[in-house]
Amino acid sequence: MKKRPEKNKRSAELMISLEEILVRQNRVIISLLAKQVYGEEKIKGIVKKDKKKRPEAYVEGYNACDGSKGVNDLARVIGVTPGTLSPILQDWENKGIVYDIGNSGKPLYVKLVNLE
Repeated sequence: MKKRPEKNKRSAELMISLEEILVRQNRVIISLLAKQVYGEEKIKGIVKKDKKKRPEAYVEGYNACDGSKGVNDLARVIGVTPGTLSPILQDWENKGIVYDIGNSGKPLYVKLVNLE
């Protein structure tokens, strides 16, 4: 008995949709937990610390951490070199205000909350 390609395609589309829903739900849960544990002001304080020349640019860079941009892209948003930003992103990850959904070859960071 042959499988119908249309049914397999619909199943794949449904699975992608379920996966997207779960990812969105997880992000909402993570964001709510972050607001309860850290609070937006504490996260903003971590992002702006270390006497940065343009702290607001780092807030913009933090908000750009949506899981689709690599270190080079985020460095361009902030206006620094990837070498400058890489240890900062690692520090943010160690402090739990971003998480990496990429791989060892290309980290892709996701923020906990959107900062104003």
